[in-house]
Amino acid sequence: MGIESYLDIGKPDEKKEITIKSALSDVVFEEKAVYDGKEKRLYTYDASLRALRARGYERHPRPVEAFDLICRGLEGTLQPDQQAIADNMLNGYGEWLSMAIMQEENMLHCYLDPENLVWNGYQYVVQGGKLKHAGEEVYSIGSLLDWSTPKGVNEINPFLVQKLWSRPYAILPEEIRQNTWLYLPPENVLMPVSRGNRYGCGYGIDACFFFRASLGILQRK
Repeated sequence: MGIESYLDIGKPDEKKEITIKSALSDVVFEEKAVYDGKEKRLYTYDASLRALRARGYERHPRPVEAFDLICRGLEGTLQPDQQAIADNMLNGYGEWLSMAIMQEENMLHCYLDPENLVWNGYQYVVQGGKLKHAGEEVYSIGSLLDWSTPKGVNEINPFLVQKLWSRPYAILPEEIRQNTWLYLPPENVLMPVSRGNRYGCGYGIDACFFFRASLGILQRK
């Protein structure tokens, strides 16, 4: 997701006018996650990827795509069909996102659209020995804690906030600024990322050992 106009953010809590190109113009979301009765059906990352492709979708939403939708939903700027998707995402369990991350010393490696990250019953392993992905980006995280708020992340690396929550900290909706977290994996452990839904809050980003809901996405032609 590209920035059209990026003004100096200044202090972490200071909001200024920043224009962001929406990721929603480039993708089509599945209308809702897969359900098993009244509850969302939960999958491992690899099982979810296989299932959504069988449903005709390409991949999970990337963090910037999912949170662009959620942020705009909180601001009331979505079309009704998009708002219904955002509401469904925040209802019940969180869903998988199309990213894997690994913490190495004071750097965070982010891999978009991981293909061959497979749950073996105990942990996620790379099938075939080399991760297939759509691109790697590396962010300095300094002394960032394994569990950090967006404000804490912003104080160390503002660009990582934008990478994960779709926009600079200064213009995140207040609900996200105040009520969410980033949960990192242990050192040198590669894990898929999900949008978390703990403690009644659906805005977290987790390196996830657990099962999550499945939601697909298509790239617009």
